[in-house]
Formats: sequence, C-alpha cells, structure tokens
Amino acid sequence: MPAYDLLCYGCGAVANASALGPCAACGEPMSIRVNGRPPDDAFRVRSASLWAYANALPIARADCVVSLGEGATPLVDAPRLAARIGAQRLSFKNEMANPTGSFKDRQVSVGISHARELGIDTVAVVSSGNVACAAAAYAARAGMRAILFAHGHAAPGKLAQAAAYGGTVIRVDTPSAQAVFELCIEACRAFGWYHLSTAGMYEPFNVEGAKTIAYEMYQQTAGDLPDWIVAPVGGGGLLGGVWRGFLDLQRWGLIARIPRLAGVQASGCAPLKKAIDLGTPYLETLREPWLNPRTVAGGIADDILFDGHTVLPAIRTTDGMALAVDDEAILEGQRELAATEGLFCEPTSAVVVAALRPLLATHPGARIACILTGSGMKELSKIAAQTPVFPMIAPRLDALRTTLQGKRS
Repeated sequence: MPAYDLLCYGCGAVANASALGPCAACGEPMSIRVNGRPPDDAFRVRSASLWAYANALPIARADCVVSLGEGATPLVDAPRLAARIGAQRLSFKNEMANPTGSFKDRQVSVGISHARELGIDTVAVVSSGNVACAAAAYAARAGMRAILFAHGHAAPGKLAQAAAYGGTVIRVDTPSAQAVFELCIEACRAFGWYHLSTAGMYEPFNVEGAKTIAYEMYQQTAGDLPDWIVAPVGGGGLLGGVWRGFLDLQRWGLIARIPRLAGVQASGCAPLKKAIDLGTPYLETLREPWLNPRTVAGGIADDILFDGHTVLPAIRTTDGMALAVDDEAILEGQRELAATEGLFCEPTSAVVVAALRPLLATHPGARIACILTGSGMKELSKIAAQTPVFPMIAPRLDALRTTLQGKRS
C-alpha cells in the first residue's frame, strides 16, 4: 500500500499520489490522505510535538523533518467567559503557544519538511504575516532561504518578526491575496523555489499539519469532544484541515461523531459565509473574489477560499455554520477574552470570541471549543491605539488613593 493517496472531497475520486493536480473527474483540488495511522499510545498521553503523529503525515524521511517543537498546545478551559455568555462549557485551543506564535508553525513544519525531501533550498510564501513568520523561522532552522511576499493587509509587526528570522520580505502593492499568489507561483516556477504558502489548492502538503489539532483535541478531551468547534477562516485551510483530522479519527474507529464546525470571518471579507448562504459550489466561488477586503482581522482577509475544497464540505457535512462579525465586535472580543481569561490573541483570532453569542443564540447551552490562531503580541499597535492614557501620579500614598477612588467612581 502506498504511504498516501489523493482524495477529492468534491466527487469522492481517489488517485495515485503521483497524480498531483486537479481532480480528473470534477476539476476540484485534491487532498492528501495518508494510509498510515499513529500508534494508540500517541492518543493516550500529551505529545511533545505534532511529530508524535508522524505516521499520519506525508513525510517519508525522518532526517528531513524540520521542527521547532510545534504542536502539543494546551486546551484551556474558560469558565468565567462560559458563564457570561451562557455556554455549558467553553475552551480554547491555544495555538499562540507555538514557536512563532501561531498555528501556521504546524503547517509550515510539514510543508518545509517536504521541500527538504525534494532537495529544494529556497521557499516562498504569500502572507499577511503569520505564514511569513513561520516560513522564515523554519527556513532558518533548515538552513534554507525564505522569500516572503506580503499583500496589502500584512501587519508591520509580523513582517518585522519575519525579517528578524532572516527572511526576505517583499511587499506587493495590492489588497488582493489572489494577485500576490499568482506572482509567487510565477516566481517559484521561474526560479525553482518551493511554494510553501498554506493554500491546499496549490500545494496539498502545506496544510497537512493542521490535522494534528484534531488529534490533540481528541487526546485532551479523552474522546469527549465538544458539540462545536469554532475557528477563524481566511482561505479555509485551518478548519478544512481540522475536519480532515476528525475524518481520520473516524476512519480509525476512534470516534463515531465529528463535532459541528463553525467558520468565522470578518464582515469586511466574508467569501465563506457568502458561499454557505448561497450554496455555491467551490469552483464557482473562485470566479467571484471578494472585492476590496477591509477589516482589522488582516490575517483572514483572503478574497477567495484557497481551501474551499475542504472548508465548504467541512461545514456542510457537519451541519455547521459560517458567521461574519464586524470589526467593533472583533476588537471587543479581543478585550473580553484577555480580561476574563488572560488569553491575549490577535484580532484575526478574536473573531471566534465575537461569534460566540450569535452561535449560542441559536444553539443555547452548547459545549464549544475555539481555536486561537495567533498571539496578540504580534499586533500590539491595534490594541495600543484603543488604550486610554495611563495616569501618572506623585510617589505618595494619598496620590495613589485619589487615583484609585477616581477609577471606582
């Protein structure tokens, strides 16, 4: 049996691993389905990294694995926020604990390991920030070169972090992620680089790491999975990958039920919600990119669903939902989570907090797990702009007392 084959979630066709490219039957992108499975012990104890599940990942050579200890992130209960919003139970998969501060480390670790197997020495990505950080860090770890194409929604702080790892940052003057992808792909073909962007429609290896979030959640809940899993959606590779991880667990006989999946976008860029609301087939969505994306959640401001071939069936087959939240609700969600549970996420992650009340309005008392994709430390400028001026007092107790009384009044 081959180590992996290719599966089309559009029509169910299966192809040999050598047939990389669109499905011959329906034209949708194909995904990797690994034919191995991790040992049972991997699901009994907390792993040291996502590579505890190496048998479920499409990397044949252990000597090519590029790792910084990614994965094995905590699942944090949030009882105070749960009580405030009326959830039976609420938890957060804290992907901020990854080496560069986002879940992208999972995807990039697997993708760059594949590039190393191919003998390629330069990788290139399109990114609003987190992928650039991960690609630069893992390229440094591997002794490779990283070219980082940033579109108009890229966060300056994240680009500075990526540059600190030695990556070559190139800003492209367009708000369209799709346009930058076209440039990156053309450059990879011209210069022999590996396209490491986490968009499964172009390179299925690069989104495989997201599956391990599902494996870890199964282990961390001892199989008692929540009713709902809520995640931010830009291109869709995260939620689509988590869904495929649960499909693996189901295929291995470890679970009977896959949680319902909710994908959250910003109102200023919501191609997923549009597609779900209208029932649009995936390939048809690509013909109508979202015009002029505008949101504080720049990490999910993708004008098309680069992984719509997995995120759309993820929501449709689990009786899930797509939600869109406005910027004011996103920033309030960021503040509320930090103030109630001590978890400070970036605005891109905070969309899940903003979506909790709308979800519970139609599904009261649900048990929910949210995925926090990236750290708020990456975009301090946004929170700083909303922070009031801090008082300055004389070094005297009476001055302190007066200030504290003023705060209470």
